Parts: sequence; structure tokens; C-alpha cells
Amino acid sequence: MEEIQEQNQQENYEVSEPDTDNFETEQIENEGQSEDPSNLILGKFKSVEDLSKAYQEIEKQRGIQSEELGILRQNAVKLKDITDIWDKAKNVKEAADSIKEAVNKYEKYFIDPSFKQMYKEAYLAMGKNLDIDRFVNLLEGYVSSRIFAHERERAAEAETSKATDLMTFSKNEKSSLTPPKKRLDEMTPKEVDELLERLI
Repeated sequence: MEEIQEQNQQENYEVSEPDTDNFETEQIENEGQSEDPSNLILGKFKSVEDLSKAYQEIEKQRGIQSEELGILRQNAVKLKDITDIWDKAKNVKEAADSIKEAVNKYEKYFIDPSFKQMYKEAYLAMGKNLDIDRFVNLLEGYVSSRIFAHERERAAEAETSKATDLMTFSKNEKSSLTPPKKRLDEMTPKEVDELLERLI
């Protein structure tokens, strides 16, 4: 019986005796899991494995955000294109309305292709700021002044022609009158006197 007790004591002793190798490993693991920030990696991560997982998660999130940002940029470009098209359509409609109003108001002028071309050039230069009334008034003033200048030129030509027609030279018994070889401003006073004597 004593043998059995001894054997049981030995077994109990062996079982209850702590394993020093396992104890040290458990102590190191428990220290790694400690909540003390000074024992954590970068003050936040318990192990390198946790740090690696966190980095991978950040990279994944960055990829998602980059993709979303790319989509947003594409949508911004599309929105700008749509806005530009909308603005152009609006400008075209305004131009059409403005031109239609001008044609209705000054229909008799728009029959002339030259006027149409001038109006087109003026509208391309000024756009909707073109004042059609002022444009027509300026054009009428310009045309009137050109007509007046042309009429004056024709009147001056007619007057000159009439004056030259009145200057006729006739022969008389005493002498034959021929036009002088020099102009009056080129003649000497003596030559002018002789010419006058012949005319009288």
C-alpha cells in the first residue's frame, strides 16, 4: 500500500510539477497581448501579423477609393461636355431668335445678298450684342454718303465737260488762233500779254 501511495505521490508530483519551458512561452504570449501601448507595435498593433493585415486592408481601401475617384473624374468630364453642349444649344437658339427678329424687321434689306453677307460678318464679330437698328442706320448713312459723293463727282465731270465745250477757237481774217504751247502759270508776263492781244 505504501508503494501505491508512493507511486501516486510521484505521479501527482510529476503532474503537478510545472513545465518551465511552457510557462516561459505562455508568459511571452501574454506579454504580447498586453494592452499597454508601450508594448504594442506603433502603439496599436499586438503583432507583426496584425500590422500586416491592417496594411493589406488599407491597400484594399485605397484601391476602392482610387476606382471611385476615377469614376467621379469620368463623370465630371461627361458633365462638363453635357454643360458645354447645353450652352452651345442655348447660344444657337438665342442667335436664331435674334436673326429671325432682324429679318422680320428689315426684310427689304435682307433681299440683297450683299446686305446678308455684311450682317453675317457683323453678327459673327459682335454676337448677340449686335444692335440691328444701329447697324442699319450706320449702313444707310454710309450708302447715302457714297451716293452723294458719286453724284457730286458726276456733276463736277458734267460741269468740266460743259466748260471745255464752250472754249472753242475760231479763225478770223487777221490771224489763226492756236492754243498756247505753255500753260498760263508757265508763261512769262510778256507771253501772257501777247496771248491776250491775239485773243482780242
